[in-house]
Amino acid sequence: MIDLRDSKVLVTGASSMIGRSVVKKLKSRHAKVTEVFHEECDLLNWAQTDAVFQKEAPDYCVHTAGYNGNIRFNKLYPADIFYNTTIMGLNVLKACAFSGVKKVVTPLASCAYRSTDDFLREKDFNLGMPNESVEAHGLSKKAVYHFSRQISKQYDISAVCTVFNTVYGPYDSFDINKTKVVGGLIKRFIVAAENGDKMVECWGTGKPRRELIYCDDAAEGILQALEKYFDVKSPINIGYNEDISIKELAHMIADLTGYAGEISWDITKPDGQYRKILNSSRMKDYEILVEDRTPLRDGLIKTIEWYTNN
Repeated sequence: MIDLRDSKVLVTGASSMIGRSVVKKLKSRHAKVTEVFHEECDLLNWAQTDAVFQKEAPDYCVHTAGYNGNIRFNKLYPADIFYNTTIMGLNVLKACAFSGVKKVVTPLASCAYRSTDDFLREKDFNLGMPNESVEAHGLSKKAVYHFSRQISKQYDISAVCTVFNTVYGPYDSFDINKTKVVGGLIKRFIVAAENGDKMVECWGTGKPRRELIYCDDAAEGILQALEKYFDVKSPINIGYNEDISIKELAHMIADLTGYAGEISWDITKPDGQYRKILNSSRMKDYEILVEDRTPLRDGLIKTIEWYTNN
């Protein structure tokens, strides 16, 4: 097991929701953290990426930077999503290898799995195609995973990957063009409550189910994988083995935001994949994230409070 105390850890995407949680938890472990922000380093630029790693010479790296959004964003910008996510990942992994990083963890997304309603198991990660609604993001994450494997073969580095379903929490994007299901519903119901609206319209049927994980729990899973997961040939799922329908989630968020009006469903809009839930048995085998999980209602309250205050 890796002891992160006094280790130098570089975190990309440090201003993102997950990046912020990773930085916070690294500091609680007394690691020496280098936060990389887009304004200071364009990870699409190899020279800039390499220069940061050569200058900082980190022991470890957590690559949380990415480029993605909701179903609408994926429909509008599939080429940009695929290119940006893939090139950033390749540049960071290459820079890790060239600068002598001992281990790097790259969080992937469950949309990289094939489109199926069954539990998503790591052994099936390379089977089939992602759901078309999020294909660009899913395929880019697959590419980064495969490069992680090749980097581990050629260089003296452990490049492992974690897989999450939908992560939510404070500092999430609430841009209506990019925010995902939790952020979109929170914003919609808070605005409706403030305006006294009598009806809020949501996309689809509300029947699809989603597995959600609070950002601090996701970050803890990433760092525990950094500390004790070393299988470079397989990603590891990080999740709760629990899901909720979009309709149930909408009513829960409406209640927590004080919205008392009607919720209607525009069935002409796409639902996306019906179900995405991770099989997390390997996570338990490695004793990753076995306690201190944030209940969904508590996580939503924290997220709503943050959004209201910011």
